Amino acid sequence: MTPAESRQLPALAVAGHPGLPTLLGSMPADLAAASGDVAALASLLIGTPVTVAAWADGGWRALAGAGTGLAGLPRAGPPTHRAAERRGLVAPPGTAVALCWDPATDVDPGTRCMLRQACVWLSLAQAGRSATGRVEDADAEAEAVREVVAQLLTARDVDQALHTIAERTLRLLESDICGVMLREDDVVRMRACVGNRVTETARLRMHRGQGVAGLVFLTGEPAKVDSYLEDETISHDFMSLAAKEETRSALAVPLRLHGEFVGVLEVWRRRTSIFTERDVRRMVTLADFAAVAIDNARLHDEQAAATADAERARDALQHQVAVLGRSSRLQQDLLTTVVEGGGLPSIVRTVASELDCEVGVYGPDGTLLASHSGRRLVSALPATVGRPGRRRRNAADRSWVRPVYADGDQVGQVVLLPGGGSDEIMEATAGQVAMACSLALLRERAASRARAEATEQVLWDLLQGPVEHRLAARARAQQLGVALTGSLRVVHGRIEDVETLAADHGWDTSGTERLRRKVLRTVRTLDDGRGLALASLRGDLLVAIASDVGRGEAKDLVNAFSAAVRTEWPDLRMTWGISREHSDVVDLPGAWNEARTALSAARRLGGENAFLYEELGIVRLLLGSGDDPDLQTFIDDVTGPLVAYDRDNDGALIRTLRAFFDADCSQRVAAERLFVHHKTLRYRLERIRQLTGLDLSRHEDRMRADFALRLLQVNQTATDDGEQPG
Repeated sequence: MTPAESRQLPALAVAGHPGLPTLLGSMPADLAAASGDVAALASLLIGTPVTVAAWADGGWRALAGAGTGLAGLPRAGPPTHRAAERRGLVAPPGTAVALCWDPATDVDPGTRCMLRQACVWLSLAQAGRSATGRVEDADAEAEAVREVVAQLLTARDVDQALHTIAERTLRLLESDICGVMLREDDVVRMRACVGNRVTETARLRMHRGQGVAGLVFLTGEPAKVDSYLEDETISHDFMSLAAKEETRSALAVPLRLHGEFVGVLEVWRRRTSIFTERDVRRMVTLADFAAVAIDNARLHDEQAAATADAERARDALQHQVAVLGRSSRLQQDLLTTVVEGGGLPSIVRTVASELDCEVGVYGPDGTLLASHSGRRLVSALPATVGRPGRRRRNAADRSWVRPVYADGDQVGQVVLLPGGGSDEIMEATAGQVAMACSLALLRERAASRARAEATEQVLWDLLQGPVEHRLAARARAQQLGVALTGSLRVVHGRIEDVETLAADHGWDTSGTERLRRKVLRTVRTLDDGRGLALASLRGDLLVAIASDVGRGEAKDLVNAFSAAVRTEWPDLRMTWGISREHSDVVDLPGAWNEARTALSAARRLGGENAFLYEELGIVRLLLGSGDDPDLQTFIDDVTGPLVAYDRDNDGALIRTLRAFFDADCSQRVAAERLFVHHKTLRYRLERIRQLTGLDLSRHEDRMRADFALRLLQVNQTATDDGEQPG
């Protein structure tokens, strides 16, 4: 306003127009009312209708007045440097209000100055109204955000928090669909979705750059589209889904926690609309609170899970303590039972009473050794039991099986069938029961080993000791319950192919020794109760003493030993040599030499791999010791019974046998030379067979008898000449 115009304002007021100046000196209460008052007073002032116009939403609109002259307002918006004034228009710079009237009406400068003042006054009113609106909007938005945040922070788990975020965001942004997508490695996956019509929307998975959410995942910045199906800034991966959902616009912002990208919050509208910067700000603010709510919910879930785990761990620990306490009591009872000398029956009785279950101990061959409350246990190990430790799914058939070891060998199995005890206590105590059985068997084995060592010492004293040791050993044998009465034989065996078998099975030295010990146990006790109490093993050589065993029984016994060994090791072979019968322990060293000679013959001659010394014939002379060819024993075995018979019965069996051989084994010729009837000769030959066991129809027996007669003749000749027979 120029100085001249300023000087004219009072004059106008005095001239009868006090209304407009007075109005401009007041505070506008309402923009609409103030615009109407300005339009009315200005119309009176210039004598023509005046329109009040304001710039809003990219265009001019009339606030009051008849609307005359709106077409003449600048289309670019309110002026910024110079007043857009001409005939019929006043629009001061920096204001968004203009006054328009009929351009044909001329207005003097003073009035124009007042009209410009009115524009400024209305601009102030408009600014006040805009500020008030913004404050009111901010208050409303803050209230809405507070409500959303309050509801988010009360969510107790992640799923609840995500669903709350989706629902509140949908309302706050006046949208139709809202989804919360969380990052999973290289994708974001929909975790909560509201407002969707298609199920596929709730299952969205987006990689970087796919769709609006993928664009946010790629850039880490908010992204929006005003026309989803026409926008060229996003990929076309989900266009068909957008068409199904009738999506028009979309807005997505990142979810960040401690600066790290954790997901995307996105809304869609089905109507044509534009998401404003205000919407973006509200969405970003809400996303920040949402990320905090998600983190709180995660922490709550983790804390709840940790609390639940701690409670479960506490309960499990208490239960385990109870199980261990009961297991410890049972273990103490079992140890007491073993220490006090209780065997397998005492052990299974203790376990069955404590656990209210059925217990059975089976041997290596599956036979039942001891049991208690065995209603379901059988005399042989059930095939359904299976491997140690295996449980059956059927509660009625489940069992606990543990191996029993002694001296490194598995000597059986313990089977527990549940009764009133829990599975945990059965599992915890099954091994203890097996251990107690192992200790009991070890104690029994220790006693057996001590007895075996004592019997071995007796054996070697009988075979190698001087006479006084042999007599003392016989007394110790009686104390051990081993009777050395009647006829005695020494049994000598050899385990063949041990090294080959060990190499094939990859056994070390301990494995080979276990094999030898099992062979020795087999010799000491067979399954049918037979065995040799006095038996010892040195390397692969086995020595034993048998009492009151005849020829046939001796062979049957060693063949039974070989069969029992082959049952477990088919490739293992045993070779045996058996001495003659001896009536006195003093003769046992000689019997051992006989057994060694028979074993040597068995290994060299093969055959049945079991030879009796008395069956060797002249072979024993070839295999015997060079210092003691045993000639006299050989002579006595064949001719001794005949000489004794001739002496006691005034018989002629020796002479008859010699004549039989001199006649080339012809009974007719021999009878003629002896001047006896052929039936008499036949009777004498039968008597010879009965006394010596020689079958003169066999070449081997003929050769033994002929050779023994010749040696007898040599000895008699040497005796007649005064020489000591060899």
